Amino acid sequence: MCEATRDTLTVKEIQQILKIGTNSAYNLIHSKAFPVIKIGQSYRVPREAFYAWMERPSAAKN
Repeated sequence: MCEATRDTLTVKEIQQILKIGTNSAYNLIHSKAFPVIKIGQSYRVPREAFYAWMERPSAAKN
């Protein structure tokens, strides 16, 4: 499936978008800054919530 058609992002994709390291990406997803879905041992971040957070970090916390 093409990345642009998926509804979620992986931690690796968040790393690439934000140009941050693995530890920083995991710290971010555990910070409750935006909703995270845990599936087994994997984490997924809803695409819309992530981009809303990027535009206005306080918007996704509510």
